[in-house]
Formats: sequence, structure tokens, C-alpha cells
Amino acid sequence: MEAILLRPHHVLDIVTDYKPDEDPAYKRAPGENNVRTLARRMGQSLDIEARFVVGPDFICAPCSHLRPDGSCDRILERHDPPEAMDHYNNPLDRRVLGYLSIAPGTVMTIRAFLEAVNERVPGIEDICTHPGQQRSARLAGLISGLIALGVRPPALHADAEAGSGQS
Repeated sequence: MEAILLRPHHVLDIVTDYKPDEDPAYKRAPGENNVRTLARRMGQSLDIEARFVVGPDFICAPCSHLRPDGSCDRILERHDPPEAMDHYNNPLDRRVLGYLSIAPGTVMTIRAFLEAVNERVPGIEDICTHPGQQRSARLAGLISGLIALGVRPPALHADAEAGSGQS
């Protein structure tokens, strides 16, 4: 099976918002991205081979905002000043990969990627917290998702909070 293309921040966003009780009958609407599809697949297995990229990926592929040239037509209106989605996401993905010492284009399982993330929690939330999102909420979501996906033992949760100086 060929590795699916994934932006690292997409995986981090899924983990942060992960809900193990996601509706198993959910069907993606036409033009909708694959976030919930991948979240459900991750809940079934983290041994999915992925090529981590800076650019359009499996999540973006069916999205109605994806242009034929691979760019996204969405504008992030809440950013000050507003900016094109790609102008925000591409540098974000480069920062995440650099922080984890993973070269763009690297193929690994989602499990291996999340194990690398887990080794940098707390810390990675400083790289991947979106504008308007609180770092403490990002950290809590990452920890909760890593625990729910079986990557992080629950006992490490208290250790991370104590080490971050946040509650």
C-alpha cells in the first residue's frame, strides 16, 4: 500500500481534537475535506504509512477549496492581517517538521510520528498553537489525544502539566 500524503499540522490538529466516540456512520459530504475520515482511520490503527509533506495532502484532496495548482483558495480572516491559508500552513508544517527533526517527504507510520510528538510534549505546543488558540488548551488537547490513541500512558499527563508550568 502506498503511503498517504499528510501535513504534520493536520495530524496534530486531529490529535488535539480527537474524539474516540466519533460517529462510525459518518460520511464525508461532497467538497468536504478528509479530516474526519483520517481521524476515524487513526482510531482504528496508527500503523498507516504516511509521507509527511509541506503542501496539499490526503486531507486536502477532496476539499472544494483546493485549486488545480495544489494551492488553497481559503483566506484566514481571523488572522491579523488576514492571510492565505497556504501562507500560514506551509511555514507551520516546516516548523513542526524541523522541531521534530523530520525531513519533508519522510515516510513513517502515523504511530512513529506521534511517538516523536509525544517525546516533545510539552514543548511542541509552542510551535503548533494557532493564532487565537491558547497554548495550554493546545497542550491539553495533544495530551488527551495522545492518551486516547494509546501513544502516551495516562500517568505522563500529570508529569507534562507539572513540567509546563500550566494547569
